[in-house]
Amino acid sequence: MNIRVGVAVVALSIFSSVALAQSLKDKEYFADQEKYLAGEVSSTNERCGNSLTAKFDWLKPPAPEDRKTYSAYGYCGAALEAMRRVCDSQAGKEAVKQKIKGLTCSFGPQRTVVLKDGTIDYEVNFNSSNDVDYVFEYLQNNL
Repeated sequence: MNIRVGVAVVALSIFSSVALAQSLKDKEYFADQEKYLAGEVSSTNERCGNSLTAKFDWLKPPAPEDRKTYSAYGYCGAALEAMRRVCDSQAGKEAVKQKIKGLTCSFGPQRTVVLKDGTIDYEVNFNSSNDVDYVFEYLQNNL
């Protein structure tokens, strides 16, 4: 029991130090990206008839220089656009409603997409192209 408490305290202190390390500029950037992503989620839920949630994993955020050039929500929104395309067919709409409950976008050196336990984990790479097609193809093969 004491080990669990110790692990929880360490995890909380690490999370708190990450949150405290964010500058005002970072916090505003993250909030703006979350707001824009929420708009994309709303249109996806309307088209697909579900109540999907989406969020960013900001543990490894885009570098400040990348933020000036690339839109995090735009790249993450590619996964939502792919879902909307899947929902254009009745079978696709049913599959999305039954199997996808959430989307988490993170950032890394290689674009990846995985559906596990009802959540799509989409790792964004700003050097990738045709992201909507990439995620659409994955969904077509894995739903």
